[in-house]
Amino acid sequence: MNNAHPMLANILALTDAMTWQKSIDLADEALSVWLKTPHTINQIYLVGHGSSLYNAQVGEYVFEHIAGIPSKAIPAFAFSTYMEQKLLDPQTLVIGISTTGETQSVCNALERARQAGTLTLAITAHIDSSITKSVDVVILTGGEDDQISVKTKSYVQALISLYLLALHLAGDTQLREYWLSQIKLAARGAQQFLQEGWHQIKQLAENYANAPNVFVLGTGPNLGTAEEASLKIIEMAKMYSECQELEDFFHGRLREVDHNSPLFFITPNGRASSRVLDFLTAMDMIHAPSVVITDKITSGIQRLATHMIQVPVPLDEFATPLLYVLPMHIFSYEMALQRGHDPASPRYDIVAQNVRYDGEE
Repeated sequence: MNNAHPMLANILALTDAMTWQKSIDLADEALSVWLKTPHTINQIYLVGHGSSLYNAQVGEYVFEHIAGIPSKAIPAFAFSTYMEQKLLDPQTLVIGISTTGETQSVCNALERARQAGTLTLAITAHIDSSITKSVDVVILTGGEDDQISVKTKSYVQALISLYLLALHLAGDTQLREYWLSQIKLAARGAQQFLQEGWHQIKQLAENYANAPNVFVLGTGPNLGTAEEASLKIIEMAKMYSECQELEDFFHGRLREVDHNSPLFFITPNGRASSRVLDFLTAMDMIHAPSVVITDKITSGIQRLATHMIQVPVPLDEFATPLLYVLPMHIFSYEMALQRGHDPASPRYDIVAQNVRYDGEE
């Protein structure tokens, strides 16, 4: 793999349990020191842009589910520009997420929060970056070696940081044991899927390489997963992709679907499972291709879906964002190759790269 494409190397890094453990250890190290001083937190805001915002959207659900703290993900620019300071107080925690640590809008949002007297926390891969300069605590993700602009491994590592923060805020030993076991199960699932499921994803990319659009739907904790998936299709494959919340898509946007554009459903077995079958029925009636990513293939899914991608381990629905993004990162990578693009080239660069790499599968 020495000559592997750097994007491929980043994705494959998730087969190594130490990639996951490093993020766990770094979060524990930072938080065990910070939380020696008790903090009362009644509200959490998470700010970022791009993949970091989609981390935040997952984190919103994770904090509410695990720690029981009302949380909201907000684009960093909107927060720094429009957040009313009367809504911020010392019982509010503002979390800024930026892998590079140099996203100016995130730095601005954290500064606005600091001036209002809130607690501030940065999640980043780089200890000496701008985002770390004036916050109360920094959680390093472990992704400092991820140097390409299109992030994959780093996205998962930032998610791990959010789960560990939620566990520390919950302060429940039994909860911690349960959720750490879920994170480690997701790591095993990633290793297994990368070994066994890659060919199926590559076949999907071959089938839809000429599609004019790829739709990605998710809801609840996996709305952020769907947003991240759509962004990676755009960044790597240099094509149009649209993400929508599962239910909202079928209140108008369904009219855009045709037999040429696949629609991915990121739907682990959970609270929204029964509703997905209604949408698959609609897709089947109009002969539009559907791809279901799930851990439990029911008879209904088998009957109605065009393609099924089964993740290899059953996870708590609120842990699934750690694993369910992986098939979409692989799909984006393979779509780029099928369409003749370098998946790591700048997102505005649609010129095919005449570069060959070994070990692309």
